[in-house]
Amino acid sequence: MSGNPSPFTTRTALILTGLGGILLIALLVMAGFGQEIEARMTRVPGPVAKGATGFQALHDLLAGLPGTRVTLARENDALAADNLVIATPDAQIKAADLAALVRRREGRPLLVILPKWQTERDGLSPTRERRVRGSMRLPALGSMLKDVVPNAGVTREGQRVRRPLAPGSPLAPVEEPQTISGNGIEPWISVRGQGAMLAKLSDRRIWILADPDLANNYGLRDIRNARAIVAAIKAMNDDRLDAVAFDLTLHYRPGDRNLVKLMLTPPFVAVTIALLAAALLAGWASAARFGPPRREARAIPFGKAALIETIAALTRRAGRAAAGGPRFAAMRAERLGARLHAPRGLGGDALADWLDTRRPGFAERYRAVARATDETSLTDAAQALHDFTKEHA
Repeated sequence: MSGNPSPFTTRTALILTGLGGILLIALLVMAGFGQEIEARMTRVPGPVAKGATGFQALHDLLAGLPGTRVTLARENDALAADNLVIATPDAQIKAADLAALVRRREGRPLLVILPKWQTERDGLSPTRERRVRGSMRLPALGSMLKDVVPNAGVTREGQRVRRPLAPGSPLAPVEEPQTISGNGIEPWISVRGQGAMLAKLSDRRIWILADPDLANNYGLRDIRNARAIVAAIKAMNDDRLDAVAFDLTLHYRPGDRNLVKLMLTPPFVAVTIALLAAALLAGWASAARFGPPRREARAIPFGKAALIETIAALTRRAGRAAAGGPRFAAMRAERLGARLHAPRGLGGDALADWLDTRRPGFAERYRAVARATDETSLTDAAQALHDFTKEHA
């Protein structure tokens, strides 16, 4: 590693790594489940929406009737009941999702209330919304119904207030009435010269309320609409009002399939957990291998000891470790001879013999060093000669 000091402390590095991991997980969750999160955080289901275009008033009106049990169907299993189910799709609902709901309710009563107005959240309240930018585009409604009523058309009386026609039940005037017409549609509540605001599909127990202003919070402020819609719901439910369910599966439907969702939902979530555990174990095992940056060691370090070690290593690698024995023995003899004032001109074995007369035992140790043939014997003999000369100098 380089010799530059690390710009981050260990604690800072751990914090940055943790934040990066959290942001990565958040990115993956949003990429995989963004549609579901958006549906729960930004769009309010009709039965609990308190704005003018919501249907909480209808929910509360039915729940307040004696003997009537009103439920919210959040799962598909709850749609198997025989009582009436009321669906309130919004502008984001796809035709395939609505068609799937109709198939699940085949043979059982279903009321579909179409959207009409463009809405947005009203302030910070998650249950309030308000109208914006006028009414919805009609082609979007036709596209939503294409798999349920293929040849039906949705029309709207622009910028006019009309009074709907219903047998035996007077209704309040409706702004820009929205109607449906086509083959196989039986009008229940209609607008003269336009089409049906509430219609039943022939040979099927499916009703479509084309104009939600008859049943939403804004419309139910008029007692005439409240009475008419309750009477219509009772007729749809086999003249009974013992149980009614509001569908929430359209609102909380699963989003499109993607790789992230596949990784984080059964059965592949077990594989994902195993891979994450393996990654954590690998990271934990490798954490001890790293520490503060270290300087690169020199090929030949400074200092006498390092120099001697380098020379010894090179000599040992060359196979000449024992070759230095005679020179070491001669050096020790010359040093001891100088201290004992040996005659000039003596050297080698002659000097060793002269020193042996003054220091008995020197010649034997001298020749042991000179005759050593391997590193081990040389080391032992040299240590003995060194100790002798140090003791008898």
